[in-house]
Amino acid sequence: MRKVRVGLIGAGWVAVNRHLPALQKIPEVDLNLIWSRDPEKARDVAGRFGVRATVSRWQDVIHSSEVDAVIIATPPVLHLPATVSALEAGKHVLCQARMARNLDEAQKMLAAARSSGLVTALYPPLPGLKGDRVMIRLLHEEEYVGTVREVRITGMSVDTDPNSYRSYRWDPQVSGINTMTLGMWNEVANRWLGPTVRVAALAQSHRHGGSAGMGVPDSVAVAARLECGATATYHFSNWAAGSPGSRIEIYGDRGALVYRLFAEEIRGLTGTGTEFKPIPVPSEERRVQDTDSQFIRAILDGTPVAPSFQEGLLYMQFLEAVALSLKTGRSVSLPPEPRMETWDRFLT
Repeated sequence: MRKVRVGLIGAGWVAVNRHLPALQKIPEVDLNLIWSRDPEKARDVAGRFGVRATVSRWQDVIHSSEVDAVIIATPPVLHLPATVSALEAGKHVLCQARMARNLDEAQKMLAAARSSGLVTALYPPLPGLKGDRVMIRLLHEEEYVGTVREVRITGMSVDTDPNSYRSYRWDPQVSGINTMTLGMWNEVANRWLGPTVRVAALAQSHRHGGSAGMGVPDSVAVAARLECGATATYHFSNWAAGSPGSRIEIYGDRGALVYRLFAEEIRGLTGTGTEFKPIPVPSEERRVQDTDSQFIRAILDGTPVAPSFQEGLLYMQFLEAVALSLKTGRSVSLPPEPRMETWDRFLT
């Protein structure tokens, strides 16, 4: 049996709860190396999941002769250097989402992937996967809502943990132009509705008392025009008690669909109906987060793996346009030229 020797860069929550349990179930995988900036955590995770050894530098995973494929499970700040280094070393790459800190980095990753000829993939958000095929069927095969006219996407919650803002997610130098689940829900919307062509955005950092020098915002509102002709709004906040949570609502000239993310529930209204009714997700159409196994199969057999770096570039273009609109106070057409380093800072 041909084996794929895997090395992991990062030993955080996603590595422990998603990647490693999935990889353990694949007979063709040997878990050879793991790195974490916390050596004790790396040793603990290696012992729990049967990883052969730990290393003291992430570069040691990439340059090991005992590694064929690298999984990058770190915050966005490391995605570009680790991806490019791994591809240059002849290693296949599965990179944790979000793709990069900004569009400039995402473009460099895509260019490196295309020139390498190696297998590359990104990790999709779990919310939105279960009913993904059903939503695509309803929208594009059955025309359940007719012509899509309006889209409303929300990602609202209230954060009661006073220490949560110490997370890397709120450090612009680490996260770049990513915030909350804005890029995640745009990735889902791209699959169902197609790309965005223009945005205008407003944002605040409530924890900093306003928008000046806000770093990573914790309240974002976006008005958007989609390529399909629909008008869309995005509203995201960490300060919304009693909010509807995370939803994608799609309204057409004949009906409507509402997808509750995290709950993975679809409700619909069509034709002469007057109330929303549950829409089941048949087991044969249910999609799961099996990117780890797709990645290994792509290496061994050349089969497809999704999402690709090209799909990642689409949501990075969206995030770049939102950040640029915030910085300039103007609406922005997509795809934009890469200009942003973080939310409130241009590239130098």
